[in-house]
Amino acid sequence: MSTSHLVTPPAEPFTPSREATVYLHTPFHPKAEVYAETKFKKVLRPKDGRTDDLMKQIDGILLRTGDITPEMVLAAPNLRIISRNGTGVDNVPLPICRSRGIAVTNVPGGNAFAVAELAITLMLTVLRRVVEVNNRIRGGERVPSIEVLAPGLGRKKVGLVGMGDIAYELAKLLLAFGCEVLVYSPSSPKTRWTVEDTRYPVTIPHTRMPSLRSLLEECDVLSLHCPLNANTRYMIGREELGWMKATAVVINTARGGIIDERALEEALKEGKVGGAGLDVFEKEPAYGERLGGLKDLDNVVLLPHLGGSTDSVTLDGCIKTVDIMASYLDGKGATNRVI
Repeated sequence: MSTSHLVTPPAEPFTPSREATVYLHTPFHPKAEVYAETKFKKVLRPKDGRTDDLMKQIDGILLRTGDITPEMVLAAPNLRIISRNGTGVDNVPLPICRSRGIAVTNVPGGNAFAVAELAITLMLTVLRRVVEVNNRIRGGERVPSIEVLAPGLGRKKVGLVGMGDIAYELAKLLLAFGCEVLVYSPSSPKTRWTVEDTRYPVTIPHTRMPSLRSLLEECDVLSLHCPLNANTRYMIGREELGWMKATAVVINTARGGIIDERALEEALKEGKVGGAGLDVFEKEPAYGERLGGLKDLDNVVLLPHLGGSTDSVTLDGCIKTVDIMASYLDGKGATNRVI
């Protein structure tokens, strides 16, 4: 989209937070919504009117899930900041925001353990065939345990793509299962997770793999923990799935577009991989026909982007998102600024 006709945000001084009108794009934790009402003059929500009309009134956007479109930004002449609860900002039109001087902030790392916890949950649920057996029992079937023998997670080779906060927390949990941690992360320094790493306090025994293919060929479980960008979109496609063991399980708690979902569906149906646990999808919210044939497969567990959505983590992250915006609107600068 051309930026030649973009409206430039108003010059400083900033509109103070207590005089500001902000837009809550999707629901926050209920307590954080109450908190936001005390920090800003007005908090608008989608139900309050047409999007274009609402955009004309706002100084900031509070964002948890969902996409902020270029059209929304273009319709908001006074927009100064988009404050997101979460790490990724692929749901924000960064080039337009940058050209207009709109700050974009995030809250990285706060949900790392919660997402790692869910990744472990998906691994166990898929490997032990929990959903499949649960559904059969609820359907009235007698299911002898000898008929549903499963491999389990203990002492398996788990391949991680990425070495950020979530991967780090997950790797620590995997060690408790006696798993061998394999890693592919070409952008991470060689010292990451070693005694020389100043970022993370616990050394993680692991093997750095030289290529994505070597990781996929070796692992029993693949877990994705990288951002979605031009280099990672459809990183896991038909060819890559063909490199994996027929018994391998694919776990994605990162971003949906990293996996070609139709290729994954095909590989699962053809028995080229053993199962999948997905918390993220290319099109969200994911439901009905958006899921394609994945929703019909017994060896697939589907969740609606629950990764960081524990009560305490969600509340803490939403409060931080509000505070970051208030600080910026008050002219105090913004922490965790992406642009």
